[in-house]
This record gives sequence, C-alpha cells and structure tokens, in this order.
Amino acid sequence: MAFAYEPSYVWPNPAFPFRVYYSSDNLRIFIIENIQHNWEWLSSYYNKFKDTDYFFVYCGWYHSEWFAKEAVKIFDVLGLNRENFFFMFNEESEKKNFEKEGFNGQVINQNAWLDENLVMKPIDNVQKIYDAIYVGRFSNFKRHYLAGKVRNLALVAGNNHGNAIIENIPNYSYLNQAPLAPEEVCMKINESHCGLILSEEEGACFASSEYLLCGIPVVSTKERGGRSVWYDSYNSIVCEPVESQVAEAVEFFVNNPRCPTRIRKAYISKARIFRQRFILKLAELFEKHGDYELDADQYFKDNFIHKLRRSQRPDFESIFC
Repeated sequence: MAFAYEPSYVWPNPAFPFRVYYSSDNLRIFIIENIQHNWEWLSSYYNKFKDTDYFFVYCGWYHSEWFAKEAVKIFDVLGLNRENFFFMFNEESEKKNFEKEGFNGQVINQNAWLDENLVMKPIDNVQKIYDAIYVGRFSNFKRHYLAGKVRNLALVAGNNHGNAIIENIPNYSYLNQAPLAPEEVCMKINESHCGLILSEEEGACFASSEYLLCGIPVVSTKERGGRSVWYDSYNSIVCEPVESQVAEAVEFFVNNPRCPTRIRKAYISKARIFRQRFILKLAELFEKHGDYELDADQYFKDNFIHKLRRSQRPDFESIFC
C-alpha cells in the first residue's frame, strides 16, 4: 500500500540498526532506532505485526516536541499501537515531549550500552600531551570553532556521514590523517587533560561517554540530547557556547587534574542504573506473556552487545511473514 505521507528522514542505507532481540511463540522483541528512520519497512510490514510484537525504540537523536508530533503522524497513518512501543529516552525532557502524545518509555540513556570491558579505559603511566581532545567528525553541528582559543588541541575526526562539513578547523597540535583504530583513539584520549563536546543538539554522544570511561573530564557546552545526564561537578564543566569560556574550562582541568578511576567508576555505576530499568521492562514482558522460565537479568547479560545495536539488512519477509 502506498502512502502520501513521507517523514522528514528515512535511513538511507540498506543496512541499518535493527535487531531481533528476543523471539518465542509467546513474544517477540525488536530493537529499532528512531521511528522516522524506520518508515520504509514500517510502512511495508505494519499490517503483519502480531499483538505480541514489542519494539524498544533507541533514541539516536534529541527527541524534541517536533519529533514527537512526527511520530504521532506515523502512528496514526499506520494505525500502530502505542502500547507495543517502548521508548528509551536519553533525558527527561524527551520523555515529557513524548508522554504528552501518549507514548510510553523511560529514561534509559543510550550510552549505558557502551561496553566498559572493551577498549575505552584509563591507561596507566601515560604522559599528558594535549590540553584537550575533540573526538568528532567535522560536521557543522559539532561546532569545532568553539575550540578556537584552546591551546594544544588534539582533533580526531571520522566519517562525516553526509553532514555539512565545517569551514574552519581550529588550530591544533594533532589531527589524524587516516581513521584511527579504537586503541589509538583511546591512547589519544588518555594523553589529553580533558575531552570536548561542543554541539548544541544531537543524541547522547558516544564520544562524551568514552572520555569518561577513559577517566578524563569533559568540557561541554549546554545541550539537548542527553549527554549531560552523565556529568557531575567533578567530571565536567558545562559552559556557554563561547570560545573564551571553553578555553577557561580546559585550563581549569589542566591545572586541576581529576582521578581517572573515580570518573570511570562513577560512570559505570550510573550505566548500571539505566541497564536495570531495561532489565525490569524485559522481565515485565517475559512475565506478561508467559515466558516464566527466563531470567531477564541473565538474558540481558547473555545477549549484551556493544551499543546494543546491530546494523544489518533485515529479511523482513521472513521476520514478518
């Protein structure tokens, strides 16, 4: 069936974040990212959903009131049941935006899915070389220009993913000339006194939390999207989007170094709180649908993957036959 409606953004690649997280005769659970991104397959297979199909919705960008109203339109056009969709919001404001439109969910910040047992961690006896590091692609919304007054700056940039590219790159002491392996990024972070995140709006921003997992503090501008839920007075300074304030915050951490172990432990403790909210919802679904023999906590541990997302080309014909 063709629809006249078209959302603002549809995932452009054939491989995208979609995961069959759990499947039994009683219940199926899927993990998807952003309702809008999934329009193409949703509009093709919505009429084949079972009453026992549930979707955990990962919020990969700030879920504003506008996002909520667009989700309303999609749900109305397709006749989707809000009760079968559970949103995992990155911050409280997103939850409020969607609750007003009748959607369900909790604040379960996406950065809780970073696997702390992988690469990003403090490295002992590493000399600090850089005052600050900014790990982020050269996209306009990242606002690199706000680091214009930071001395001794390291820049690590990756694939721009089709976003508008910045015109002016701030002066730097280091810039990667080719993509770095995660181990190399980890080393650069450990060689820095603090990490920068300067965007006004995005998702929770993995780089922000990778800094904290490596045990360095963050200098952030005020933002929407959820990265600040991880910040406290010890591990961060949140300033106005002004070059001089960013530079002053960096200078503070150069002169007042933080304990890497303390920063990392506090981060992992908060991640466990968010994970537990997910596990409790999982347990609720298992019990509601009669899969009593399953322990939600153990199932979560057995099926945990980094970032909780898997990009693939789903065979929707076989999944929703």
